[in-house]
Amino acid sequence: MQRNPSGKGTMLLAYIIAVIVAAVLSSITQSLFNLAAIAALVEQLPLRDWLYTIWFDLGSFTPTMLVIMTPLLLLALLASRLLQSIIKLPRYWLATIFSALGFLVALLAINTLAPMPTLIAASRSLGGSVALALCAAAGAALYVWLTSSGKLTNNHKV
Repeated sequence: MQRNPSGKGTMLLAYIIAVIVAAVLSSITQSLFNLAAIAALVEQLPLRDWLYTIWFDLGSFTPTMLVIMTPLLLLALLASRLLQSIIKLPRYWLATIFSALGFLVALLAINTLAPMPTLIAASRSLGGSVALALCAAAGAALYVWLTSSGKLTNNHKV
């Protein structure tokens, strides 16, 4: 018997996909900002070092980003759903704006509370913070797209 993944199951699957994509994107972004800073200090940084570092960070930093993205995207998506009737913007825009702003607030809290100078090195600059916030926004946008277009039903392939 084949199950129809509609309703809550589809929403949960879309949420899990969105969180993973946002965490992976932010891990890669973090790696690239770190590598750019290192490259500015040395004469040459071989491509294999870039690739190794990105691969290493996918395994070691993505879990940290999953811990940050999971509640952040949940709150942003809930807020966008609840406030859509009050704020007359499409849910897509509300979700992306709320998740980006929420991530910036989370970075501020993390950088204030973390015992080290910065837990997320890319957040040392405005550009890095915005780039990371855009990763959260991408996750929210993906969730809205997946849930509003029927991409996760039996009639469509992901």
